[in-house]
Amino acid sequence: MRILMVAARCYPFMGGIETHIQEVGPRLVARGHAVDVLTTDPSGELPVEEEVGGMRVRRVPAWPRELDLYVAPGIYTAIRRGAWDLIHFQGYSTFVVPIGLLAAVRGQLPFVLTFHSGGHSSRLRNAIRSTQHMLLQPMVARAERLIGVSEFEADFFSRRMGVPRERFAVIPNGASMPAPSPGVKVDPHLIVSGGRLERYKGHHRAIAALPALIRRVPDVRLHIVGTGPYEGELRRLAATLGLERRVTIAGIRASERQKMADLLASAALFGPFS
Repeated sequence: MRILMVAARCYPFMGGIETHIQEVGPRLVARGHAVDVLTTDPSGELPVEEEVGGMRVRRVPAWPRELDLYVAPGIYTAIRRGAWDLIHFQGYSTFVVPIGLLAAVRGQLPFVLTFHSGGHSSRLRNAIRSTQHMLLQPMVARAERLIGVSEFEADFFSRRMGVPRERFAVIPNGASMPAPSPGVKVDPHLIVSGGRLERYKGHHRAIAALPALIRRVPDVRLHIVGTGPYEGELRRLAATLGLERRVTIAGIRASERQKMADLLASAALFGPFS
């Protein structure tokens, strides 16, 4: 089967959808399917085409560079010119998916959509969610199947989009991590908070709770693993609370799976903020 995955971002970036593609795509290739990935590159610095994990990745320009809107007309053109047995749209919160859905509907190409829903740091973006759902509904309703990563997500979008619940499949996200390196031990004082550095993810709440936790566990430390536009605010909050020596913030590249596995294995507590 010829399969196209469409997403605003993919490898080498780190995130939920990016990991989903990187985990699922190569497994489909191993089963004999031909997998293409159509994504964007607002920076203009990544390869236009490359092979990653047996998948052919193609990137088209997107605007604006500074915001996560991903207005990418090239998505429409690429889909209309291609030929696939199935298109899998990943996420719905940027312009990539509505542009791609329009191309798939007009080209009468079968498609599925995984919502990968989440919040946003922009109050405006959150305020117009209902309007966004309403505008997407006519195209979303034409999907061969809709996929929620949880029962809650499937129930939510069934109600919000007015699509019968039986049209949804629930497929939880997962990831295959390597075994921890020999000698890695649990640090009883280390808390790891993982997720993209956006306000809606909630890392600031972990920092704000740290002073109270220190009174109970004097040697506790917090390591936030992730990258994103909210990093400066998180560092300022830690400084305001006098926690610069207790809070560390650093990203791990998507290719450094062993480093991530070792970090998670060493944590006494891991909070996956999503």
